[in-house]
Amino acid sequence: MADDKTKRGSPDNKRLNKGEPYEVAYAKAKRAKTTAQKTAKKSAKKATTRSAAPRAAPAARPRARKASSRSTSSSGPKSASPAMKRTSAAPARKLARKATRATPKPPKAEKTAENTAPKTMKEADAVDLLTDDHLQVGALFKQYDKLAKKEAPAAQRKTLAQTICDMLKVHTTIEEEIFYPAARRAGIDADLLDEADIEHASAKELIAQIEGGNPDDDHYDAKVKVLGEYITHHVVEEHTEMFPKCRRASMDGVALRAEMEARKTALESTASAAAPSPETTSEGKEKPTGVLASLFAKS
Repeated sequence: MADDKTKRGSPDNKRLNKGEPYEVAYAKAKRAKTTAQKTAKKSAKKATTRSAAPRAAPAARPRARKASSRSTSSSGPKSASPAMKRTSAAPARKLARKATRATPKPPKAEKTAENTAPKTMKEADAVDLLTDDHLQVGALFKQYDKLAKKEAPAAQRKTLAQTICDMLKVHTTIEEEIFYPAARRAGIDADLLDEADIEHASAKELIAQIEGGNPDDDHYDAKVKVLGEYITHHVVEEHTEMFPKCRRASMDGVALRAEMEARKTALESTASAAAPSPETTSEGKEKPTGVLASLFAKS
């Protein structure tokens, strides 16, 4: 049996525990050497890959460092085995999965003309003009709903309903004559614009029924309410689908706004001239009529 003073590299020199057999010490030394060689080859291969593809280097560096640290630690006598490393890392991965588990999201708020209105541009454009009309007529529909719940006089409800109809007729006209054709020329989805035209036609039918109806009729208030819901649906679609596409397209919104404002002013003047003479109150003051009568109406 050989003594402890053998030449360097022999199994006896690597046998830290002098009481264990030579075969066990030699097997351990051989496994450690093989593991170190494999790790060194992997590190060299990753280093070659990083030098060949410099753009992928940032993503590969952390793994390369880990590989080099494993090779350094495995060469020592106290390095942990891969099985022990996997065992110690398993609880951390489970905790990470639990921490990133998706939580239920709250229900989305109902889409309205107010919360879907596009942001105002630094220089007001055609979309801003149409959005302002949407918000104004939406406020008038809410005001009419209050009058209907309070069972306000028929004359008061008729005046407000007529104001709503006048605003919608002017608004749909400038859209159909100026805005929609410009959107088609800019390449906006034709199906989206066709649907808007059809929705306008349906709204005009309700407007005609309201203008020719009597506030004392059973379904008069219901028709105004349905018209408001129909317009709200149409407005939300324009705010969320059409207007964003128009602003991204090659449309000169500022010049288009000037053209639409001129046409709108002409239409309102025509409506005011065709309107009946203003009524007077008990105090002798004239009641405002026309498109802007909503600004003076009381809820």
